[in-house]
Amino acid sequence: MRRNLTFVDYVRDRKQADVHVLGTRRPSGGGASYRLEFIGRRAFEGRRYELTYDARSTLTRDELRQELADRLRLGLVPFVNRTPNADHLEVTYDPPNENDSTSAPQTDPWNQWVFDVGVSGSADVQEREYNYEAEGNLNAERVTEAWKVDVQLDGEQEVDVFEREDTTDIRSTSEDYNFDTEVVKTLGSNSGAGVSGGVFSRTFTNIQIATRLRAAAEYNLFPYSVSDQKRVTFTYRIGPEYRTYREVTVFGKRRETLLQQSAEVNLRLNQTWGFVFAGVEWSNYFHDLSKNSIDFRSFLDVQLIQGLSLRLSLDASRTQDQLSLPAGDLSEEEVLLSRQERATSYELSGSVGLSYTFGSIYNNVVNTRL
Repeated sequence: MRRNLTFVDYVRDRKQADVHVLGTRRPSGGGASYRLEFIGRRAFEGRRYELTYDARSTLTRDELRQELADRLRLGLVPFVNRTPNADHLEVTYDPPNENDSTSAPQTDPWNQWVFDVGVSGSADVQEREYNYEAEGNLNAERVTEAWKVDVQLDGEQEVDVFEREDTTDIRSTSEDYNFDTEVVKTLGSNSGAGVSGGVFSRTFTNIQIATRLRAAAEYNLFPYSVSDQKRVTFTYRIGPEYRTYREVTVFGKRRETLLQQSAEVNLRLNQTWGFVFAGVEWSNYFHDLSKNSIDFRSFLDVQLIQGLSLRLSLDASRTQDQLSLPAGDLSEEEVLLSRQERATSYELSGSVGLSYTFGSIYNNVVNTRL
């Protein structure tokens, strides 16, 4: 960007800028919608407007960068036009070719469906141990203003092998397969409802195969049109689930049918001063209300003063619903390789960091040597 947008100076801190550009991204049907908000500061205080750009899913990283750069140029012109640099700008227009497929509306043979297929594999080999992993995914999505339909199929298998002195091998395998589908109906500018279903199998949670169905409703305090900038959502889900287990559980179950509900509140803010996310989810099973869990997640990245930024994260959960825990003790490799879920009543994780930048305010030069 700095190499291609050369009619402005770049500074390292928003408080030193005449124009602050806040860019946010929202996923769309197979691609992404970018919002560029141009916020005037100092001499341009009070001037504020935005541009949006809908990027196609087939764009390469370089094509996306070039098209975003073009939108930045357009957005900055009204500000530059009020400076002496305006005398060095000129406007050009490249009319679309009559044969250009983008110059006229077309019928969509795919009816707004977008598909994504991927496979990958990796391996790590040493003299006395090796590991390999294979995974694949298929995703189909159709997004309109009124409906959202999403179908996902993915699978992953990981194998670790260790050779012992007596030439016997320790082999550990982990598998995770999922099929999920979701249909969501827009109910208004602030709400939506939908149903989802899935079939899955997971080594880690002792589930041989499980099927589930969920109904859900969500309300957003703010219109979804600004969800990339601010969002406070309240979500409720309820539905049945049938499971068969790989091993008999600590509750003596080989299979069971469950009814679960959950309620979730999420806050997300993406503003000029930084980014904040916080969410809490509560869930329980109806057959035994003591089988419940509460999960809290949070992240904060904010500029405290010019040059000084604070980053915090905290995740906490209270777990009392591990119904799939296998009876008996775990093997040594299952514990060391985290192949099997272990009993726990809570989990905590967090991080904190500070950074301070000072010195020259300009940040125009690009040098990528070495």
